[in-house]
Amino acid sequence: MRYLLFFYLCFTLLPRSYGQEQFVLKGVVFSDLNKQRLPYVNIINQRTQVNIKSDEWGVFAIPAQIGDTILIQKEGFQEFSKNISAKQNLVVYLKGVIKLEEVVVTQPSKKADQKEVLDDFRSKGVYFNGSPPLLFSIFHPLTAIHELLSKDANNAQRFVNYISRENAESAVDRKFNKWLIMKHIPIKDEDVAEFMFLYRPKPNQVTYWNDYDVIKYIKDSYQKYLKEYKK
Repeated sequence: MRYLLFFYLCFTLLPRSYGQEQFVLKGVVFSDLNKQRLPYVNIINQRTQVNIKSDEWGVFAIPAQIGDTILIQKEGFQEFSKNISAKQNLVVYLKGVIKLEEVVVTQPSKKADQKEVLDDFRSKGVYFNGSPPLLFSIFHPLTAIHELLSKDANNAQRFVNYISRENAESAVDRKFNKWLIMKHIPIKDEDVAEFMFLYRPKPNQVTYWNDYDVIKYIKDSYQKYLKEYKK
């Protein structure tokens, strides 16, 4: 009888100690100031000390278990920590750090930053909003054209493609975000990230949306979410 009790305790108690299921915790990080996505944010699992960075769109995925504490850090922003109490996805808004010693702070807008880079490419004669003007071909020898339209031109085109995607995704973020979603549907806070991942509209969908279209899309998507994932 004593041996039977011993084996019973082994098989019932050990899984609780060592059988904690691991899953991939996914999330996205925004700036609380301008609601823009934050790239290359440090994501740390305190238990395992696994340290990763979010991608250029603020999206991350890190191994975790229920009970883990996740730290999210980026220079210029307050540290954010989250205890993982259930399998979930995270939508995180980092608050900016206020530096009292600074009297005047001028932060250039994203469009100003983009324009500065494009102006730099223009100063090198490698960015013409699509194709070089006719006079450029006439007054520049073929070898010079080839040089200008090689490395720098490729970098310029990649940057133009990047800001085009970035601005398109920012347009989606302005019309499909946590604040608007929780304002118009009775969704639980822990379900918002999953809902946003599943039903995030494409940039071409939101181009001509007005406020009514945004609200209708959120409500219609929520009904689909309830039927397909919350049966």
